[in-house]
This record gives sequence, C-alpha cells and structure tokens, in this order.
Amino acid sequence: MQDMKLSFYLETQQYQVVGHKEGLDVMERADPLFLLIGLPTIPVMLILGKMIRWEDYVLRLWRKYSNKLQILNSIFPGIGCPVPRIPAEANPLADHVSATRILCGALVFPTIATIVGKLMFSSVNSNLQRTILGGIAFVAIKGAFKVYFKQQQYLRQAHRKILNYPEQEEA
Repeated sequence: MQDMKLSFYLETQQYQVVGHKEGLDVMERADPLFLLIGLPTIPVMLILGKMIRWEDYVLRLWRKYSNKLQILNSIFPGIGCPVPRIPAEANPLADHVSATRILCGALVFPTIATIVGKLMFSSVNSNLQRTILGGIAFVAIKGAFKVYFKQQQYLRQAHRKILNYPEQEEA
C-alpha cells in the first residue's frame, strides 16, 4: 500500500513538473530498473537538500567580507560598521526543525517550483526548464530573505546594551 502511495506521488510530481503528456511519454520510454531506483531517490534528495543550511555559510562570508565590499554598504546601511560587541553564536545543532516540517517542505517543493516557474519564467517553453528555474529562483529569494533577517538579528543583538537597574527600596 505504501509503495502504491509513493508511486502515485512520484508520478503526479513528474506530471506536474514536465506536463502530463511529456511525463507519460518519459515514464513509458524509461527503463523499469531506472524507475524502480531513480524515482524513489527524488524525495530523498529533496529532503537531504532541505537539510543543508547553506544560508549560514553565506552569512559567515557576508560578515567576514562585508567591510571590504562597498556595494553591500550602499545597499544595506550599517552592515560594514564595526559592532560594539560580538553576540554569542547560536549553535546550529540547537536550532531544531521538526522532521515533519522538513518532510512536508521537501515534498511540496516541486509544486512551489512549478508555480514560481510559471509566474517568473513564462517565456521559457520547456516545462522542465521552467520548473528548474522556478526552483532555483525560489530557493535564492527565500535564502536571501533568511540571510538578511539573520544579519539584522545579529546587528540588533550586537548593539544591545545591558543595563543594571538599582533595586528600589520599599517604603
């Protein structure tokens, strides 16, 4: 029963990505061994790709070289300025993301890539190319927002002042 559900999911994703007629044609021409081994690896690769935290690497590079790149300073004011203190880095392993969220996000990704591809790249004729471009655009735009948000949090924490308030005497 589970194999049938997975097979149905993979077929619907392929039809959605490349179109019904082209997807059916590819499925009929493909080697059964390739279908047996290749199709189940698609969701696995999507899940593994979702677990890679590439935004953290971009953010580290941004913090390291932002003072040398004047373009970043003009686009994002306050980025290249020295910070009064360096906030404690959050441990990436402590940032837990539920397995359900990763799984659902990875399985919905082809749908989102198809929608973004249709919205942004309507001039591309091939459904597969449009979907790939849509997926790349979605990941890049979402990653840029995440990097910008994390950098703003970092700057907010770096400029935070911790004050000691004197205790008031009770009358």
